[in-house]
Amino acid sequence: MQISILRKKEIQKIKHLLSVYKFNDYISYRRLSKVMLEKYLFSQIVSLLKNNRSWVIVAYGDEEKEPVGLATVSSLVWDTEHFGFKMAKVDHLLVKGDYTQAVYLKSKLLDYALKLCKNKKFSHLSCRINIDDISSIHTLEANSFRLMDTLVTYAFNRYKHKTPKLRDLCKVREFKKQDLSYLIKISEKAFHRDRFHLDPYISDKKADCLFGEWIKNCCSGEYADKIFVAVKGNQPIGFLTFRLNEELKKMTGHKICGRGLSAVSPKVKGIYPALTKAAIQEIVLNYDYLEFDTQLNNYEVIKVWRRFGFDFIRAKYTFHKWLGN
Repeated sequence: MQISILRKKEIQKIKHLLSVYKFNDYISYRRLSKVMLEKYLFSQIVSLLKNNRSWVIVAYGDEEKEPVGLATVSSLVWDTEHFGFKMAKVDHLLVKGDYTQAVYLKSKLLDYALKLCKNKKFSHLSCRINIDDISSIHTLEANSFRLMDTLVTYAFNRYKHKTPKLRDLCKVREFKKQDLSYLIKISEKAFHRDRFHLDPYISDKKADCLFGEWIKNCCSGEYADKIFVAVKGNQPIGFLTFRLNEELKKMTGHKICGRGLSAVSPKVKGIYPALTKAAIQEIVLNYDYLEFDTQLNNYEVIKVWRRFGFDFIRAKYTFHKWLGN
């Protein structure tokens, strides 16, 4: 078995691997063909290959001229700056073969990736894996990765779902600059179930501040295209953001939004349903789908999505590993 870093001129060699990958994030979207999904996945890997802070690792079998598996590792620049230690993530872990072959190949790829990360002085490595990808899960467990959270995704489909008919219990409008300080305070107090707060080696204070920085970047336009703010009087009491996946739109023509952040004050009822309704009204006018993510144990939010009839799209486990540098 030969394992090495993929060179740019070899990128076409990995295309055959993508056709056997079963865990694409958008596999449940019936309007997206298999060809579209393979094209999108290929574009993601090409982007990583062009980034000098990312690495595409490939495995060749003893008699294979084409790769039989690949893994990708990316440096997390923003996370590193925020937490103060070098952080990276495994973006992809895909191989050919049945369960036994998959575990063998993924173990070899992950071993190479871990040596690479230690050599680059990374201290923390994360990985998100579809809950059906058993061979990847077992490989991570065998390499002392620890489960941190389970992220579930539901989606509103404007071709299928209707805007919920409910009486709004608060006013919702688009973001104004003067809202920012309120949104930061809400963000820094709202999140407790996420993977950063659940990692025993990350301080709660740093994890709290991360979400304050996140909403700052949303409000600057870097992390969000739309921000809806719930207000009581003139004071913000909650928010919801989302962002269009531009690369997916370019590859498929479909406008799928997500990667959002939302939080509400616990003192006022009905805020989150009102924010969700406002976001849906925007999707119906200008987009195709809106994805909503949360931890599996965020029961209150999931109840809202189910009440609105959203489709369950995917679930992923998040794993962390400390490398001891």
